[in-house]
This record gives sequence, structure tokens and C-alpha cells, in this order.
Amino acid sequence: MDLRRLDLNLLVVFDALMSERHVSRAADRVALSQPAMSNALARLRATLDDPILVRTSRGMEPTARALELHGPIHAALAEIQHTLSNPARFEPRSAQHHFVIGASDYMEFLVMPRLVKLLQEQAPGVDLSVRSLQLSQPETALDSGEIDLAFGYFPNLPKRLREAHLFTEHLACAVRKDHPKVKSRLTLKQYVELPHLFVSTRRRSGVVDEALAKLGMARRISVSVPHFLVAPFIIVESDVIMTVNSRIAHTYARALPIRVLPPPLDLPDFPIGMVWHPRSEKDEAHAWLRARLVDICRELQQ
Repeated sequence: MDLRRLDLNLLVVFDALMSERHVSRAADRVALSQPAMSNALARLRATLDDPILVRTSRGMEPTARALELHGPIHAALAEIQHTLSNPARFEPRSAQHHFVIGASDYMEFLVMPRLVKLLQEQAPGVDLSVRSLQLSQPETALDSGEIDLAFGYFPNLPKRLREAHLFTEHLACAVRKDHPKVKSRLTLKQYVELPHLFVSTRRRSGVVDEALAKLGMARRISVSVPHFLVAPFIIVESDVIMTVNSRIAHTYARALPIRVLPPPLDLPDFPIGMVWHPRSEKDEAHAWLRARLVDICRELQQ
């Protein structure tokens, strides 16, 4: 039988008729009028090529074919009812799940070590894959289902996506502790004269260059690298200065002899958030992951 041609509502009618063995009572059970139930019974008989119920001296009795079908159909309907009424609960400690996250290397650097530690402690069966977003917006990957959520700086998101603020970031300067020219404070003159290290995969300028241009000044970017991993090692082995997100700068300083200083010019703060597709809004596993990311980012602000 081709299910595409079967009105599945007839299975509900069939189950009611088999349970009640009476057309009027079956009609009441599924909230149909008696004429509508009689019509549905006729369609069932035509579809199954079987009388389904036949009159006897004891009332309506099911045929052998109907008795054969009733058990499996009743069980299938009960399973559908249970599934729709009781969505699967996400239990972190026993769940087997896989999330795909889109992130810049900045957010990978800050969040992933903490997130992996948390998953091993609270949800050991949950696996993660990270897709690099670089400078691109996440909407295409979210729309296609390539990623489950993204976190980073996304200034121009489509309104159809869901988002939540995680924290506000600002910029800081990083130099080696024994820098020959920079001590406890950094002047604008020093800042412009020093060679700069810049992290970017595509651009050769950023908000720092825009702010300097407004002052009629410019800096020299002597080294440009595509990611944050090598940057602190370049800093400690040279006289470059790096203007970077403050949380990364302080992470560098905890591990290496690096001094963190405030920039000697006004630079804008920027919001860091996470974004997801509305289809995941009420998914329990997804909601659990979002809540854990909020917790992690709250710790980053302390």
C-alpha cells in the first residue's frame, strides 16, 4: 500500500471503531458526526478491501483482517501520541549528542578550553566540532544547518535569527615586559612609532587605523598573521606592539612575560554574542548548551 495515498486520519477512525465496535460511539470518541463516521468507514473498507466490521446477532464484530491489523495500528498510534505529547528530555550526563559551533579563533581561544572542560564534567557523551567563521557572517551556515550556533562579534545580523549578548569587549595593548621603549605607560607618540603586529586573515587595517586616521596619524603594521596562536611568541621575541581584545591580552600575560597596557587613544568597545536559528529555539539540548555558554562568558567577566 502506498502511504502517500492513504488518509492517515482513517487509522484513528479504525482504532476507534475497533475499540468501540459501534459506529455511533466511535464517532463520539473521535468527535465526528455519525454520517462522517459512516463515510470514513466506507473509505476504510475500500482502502483495505475488507468489511472491517460486520453485523452479527451480538452486534458489530471485527473481521479476521481487522483483528490482525488492530494491534499494530493501535500501538503505532499510541507511540505517535506519546512522542508528540512527551518530547525527549535532554539529560546531560547520559546524552549522546554532537554540536557544531561556528566561531572566530578569538572566541575559540577564550571559550573552547572552558567549554570542553565543562562537557567532560557534566555531559561526557556530548561531542563538539568547531567551524571557523573568520570574518564572515554566520547566517548562511545557520540556515543550511552546517552549524548549530555561532559566537563572536556579529554587527549586522538578519532579524530572523535569535541572538543573546554574552559580554562587551574592549581593546588593550600587549608588549614584552622588558621592552626597551615601553614601561608602565604608553604614549600616543610611542604607539605610532612602534612596529605593530596585526592579526587578520584578509584585512590590512582595522578600528585602530580608523581611529588614528581621524587624528591625522597612521601606524606601521610590520607583521601580519592569520591567527592568535603565534602572536604572543612574536611579542616576547621582538619589539612589536599588538592591539588586541583585552581578554586575549591578559591570557597571554598569565602565560608569558607580556605587559598589558591601555591604548593611548579612544577605541570603541564591541559586543560579543551568540546567535542561533529559530528552529533550535525550543530544542532542549540546544538550550542547555546556550545556558552553559552564558555561564562560561559570565565567568570571563569576573
